[in-house]
Amino acid sequence: MEAAKPVSFSKLNKYEAPKRRKTKANRLTEALEADADKDEEAEPRGVVYLGSLPNGFFEPQMKTYFSQFGEVTRFRLSRSPKTGGSKGFGFIEFRQESVAKIVAQTMNKYLLGDRSLVCKFKPKDECHPKMFKGWRRKPFDPRPRRREKQMLSVNDRPTVEVDGQAVPQLTELQVKHHERRRKKLKGKLRQLEIDYDVDEILNGGGTADNEAEAEEPEAQEQKQPKKKKRRRAAVG
Repeated sequence: MEAAKPVSFSKLNKYEAPKRRKTKANRLTEALEADADKDEEAEPRGVVYLGSLPNGFFEPQMKTYFSQFGEVTRFRLSRSPKTGGSKGFGFIEFRQESVAKIVAQTMNKYLLGDRSLVCKFKPKDECHPKMFKGWRRKPFDPRPRRREKQMLSVNDRPTVEVDGQAVPQLTELQVKHHERRRKKLKGKLRQLEIDYDVDEILNGGGTADNEAEAEEPEAQEQKQPKKKKRRRAAVG
């Protein structure tokens, strides 16, 4: 009886873990895996808080100025959502944590422009996960867009024909303002003990008076002034 031939382990390993095909997708996967291994072995990133920033020191200036210490990966300047202006503080992230610590030590209380700069190193557990969310987004001033929207809401309103003229309808805000003023006027008249019907006047009760006032100038125009007689010079 013949003995069984031994199987080489190299063949078993060859069939269990076949090599990847040399495609673009596999190359990209291998490159990403290699970068992930490098990042795990390399030093972690570090974040520095920047406070008391002078006016005019924005995102481009942050990147340009702090790049002299090391590689800057991300940065974010806190801005007002109403005006888009700087709030005077921000955060900057360096590739290496040691560089971030050196920057926080050396640049703290550094006189930048007309202000004393505040720099503090932020540990990883104190950093919010969404601290640098939208850091690539370009800053903009939302006030012109908000002003245009307000103008459209006031001007582009449905119209009502009154005496042959197209009059825009009142908005809900305008109605509330009118009601508030009417209540305020009623309260003042009540305090002064004056019996006056405000609703009748405001709702068109004074139309008869307006018509009478409109007729008076017409009657005055019909009356012509008397001509003065000229005196003749006496002939001697």
